[in-house]
Order: sequence, then structure tokens, then C-alpha cells
Amino acid sequence: LGARRGRASAGPRVARAASTDAAIDANADRKVVVITGANTGLGKISATEISRDPSYRVVMACRDRARGDKAADDVAAATGNRPDVMLLDLASLRSVEDFARRFEDTYGRCDRLMNNAGVMALPKRTVTVDGLETQMGVNHFGHFHLTNLMMPAILAAPGRKRIVNLSSVAHEFGHPDFDNYNSTGALGYVGSGWLTYGKTKLANLYFTYELHRRLRNGGVLDVDVNAVHPGIVDTDLPRSLALNFYPLLRRTAGLITPAQGATGQIDACVGETWEGVSGKYVAEQSGPRGSEVGPGGKKGVFKVTESSRYSYDQEAAARLWKVSKALTGAGWEAIGEGKVEKASVAVSSWM
Repeated sequence: LGARRGRASAGPRVARAASTDAAIDANADRKVVVITGANTGLGKISATEISRDPSYRVVMACRDRARGDKAADDVAAATGNRPDVMLLDLASLRSVEDFARRFEDTYGRCDRLMNNAGVMALPKRTVTVDGLETQMGVNHFGHFHLTNLMMPAILAAPGRKRIVNLSSVAHEFGHPDFDNYNSTGALGYVGSGWLTYGKTKLANLYFTYELHRRLRNGGVLDVDVNAVHPGIVDTDLPRSLALNFYPLLRRTAGLITPAQGATGQIDACVGETWEGVSGKYVAEQSGPRGSEVGPGGKKGVFKVTESSRYSYDQEAAARLWKVSKALTGAGWEAIGEGKVEKASVAVSSWM
């Protein structure tokens, strides 16, 4: 009887083990998509639409656990596929490093990285826990270091991989001020934070173009990186504006819907149209610098577009790369580089 009971009780255990193995095997075949700032706005829409395809496993990288879990529940209700939620605060380099370690231990591969999170035109200058101006710290430095730390997992994924950086048409009023990239001093943070915001969006393009060059020059041919301008979108991103002109744009039909705005980054992340495309600026076409500007412009249509002349300055892009490595400690060892000592970069004037 004892032997028979032993054999009988082994059945469920074997079944559970087989079920677990099957689940692991199923997840092993799914492409892993990481989206920063995925609990709201364009990030949440991106997580929702990508989760509709069961071949993708979405990881929502969020600053707040409760909000992340609520957003994941919403995605699950809409798609039947609940994304995973991981904590990530881009205003803390330590948080970025903790996220990357936990991600590597859990997933081991990253097929798509969407650097979506951002802050816009904060009315007063603040700094991150690392002493970096907050807009630049979150919009550029945090994502720069995150991408650096995620590169081993990206390279480990089979097939072509993609990195999508959210930029903006606001990059056009950004200017590469290497004497004051941290926006210090009486004239360092003017225009209610708008000039600094433009600087961060220009930095996103420098990063995109320079990463593309370094990948290709280093012989990495299966990782594509592009920047996306989502359009002037009716989201809660302007929640901190000192002068909020979005209600006026809403009344005059100058905004596009969040669903329209998310189309570009979703397609750049998983769409067939952008397979093998890299080092490009993909812009929504109804606003400034779109190919069809003004009334009658095609809202929610995205095309490869010329960015500002400053954004193609390779010397400035390489300089920002070096400064960014020094300030974040990013080594980019995965693509054959190494850390830069802070003493070798003139950063004291804007730290």
C-alpha cells in the first residue's frame, strides 16, 4: 500500500513539473520587450498593443509598483496577456543598475528595448539623487546607462534586436551646450525648462545616431536603433508645465490622440516595416517638420524624417557619449569599450 501511495502521489508532482517545464519552454520562445515608463501614456498603450501578440513577453519598467501593477492588470483585461512589472527609477543610477541585474537573472535576453519614459519642461530646476539635472538625468543619462547595462541581454537574444529611443520635435530648439549641460547658473534653466527639455531630446538623437555608428563599426550588424517623435500628443506628459498650452491645442485640433501617437514607437519596436532599419529619426507627420504640415496633415502617420542640422554633428555626438560614460559609469564593455575616468572629461563646469 505504501508503495502504491508513493507511486500515486508522484503523478501530480510529475504533471506539475511537466507543466512548469512546458511554461518555461513557452516563455523561452517568446521575444522579451522592455518598455520604460509603461504604466501610463504612450508606454501603456505600447505595452497593451504589443501584449496582444502572444509571441511577445512584455516587461513594464515602472517607478511605482502599485501604478505598474494597476497598469499591468489593465493590459491583462484588454489582451488576456499580463505583462511583468519591474521597478525602475531612471532618476537613480543605482536603480538602473539594480534593474539590469534583476532583469539578467530573470530573463537573460532582451529582444526589444523601448526607452519611452520621460519628463517634460519641469518649471523649476531640480536634480536627481546623482546630482544630475532631472530632465537630462531621466530623459538621457538614465536611458544611456540602462541601454549600456542591457546590451549583454540584447546581444544574447536570437535574430535581429531593436532599440527605440523616444525623442521629440522639441530637439529642434535644443543646442549642444557642453559648458553647461547640467543647466546650472542664472541662465542655465530658462524658458520654464523648455530649453533644457529641447536639449534632452537632442541628446536622444545624438545617442541614437552614435550608438548606431558604434554598433556597426564594432561589427554588430543585428541590433537596430532608431529614434521616434510621437507627435504632439494629448497625454498627461504636460502635467508639470508652468504654462500649459495643451488645452488650447486641444480646442484647435492641434493634438493627436495617444493611440495615434503610440503607433510610431510600436511599429519601430515590433513592426515589419522597420525590420533592418537603423540610425533613423522616425517622425509623426502632422506637426512641425512633418512632410505634410498643418491642416490636412496626416495625423498618426510616421515616416523617416530629417532631424535638425545640429543632430547630425558627429563630433558633438561623440563628445556627449564620452561625457555620458563619465557621469554614469557606463563602460559599454558589451560592444568592446571600457569606462572613462571622470578626470579625463571636462565636466566640472556643468556638474
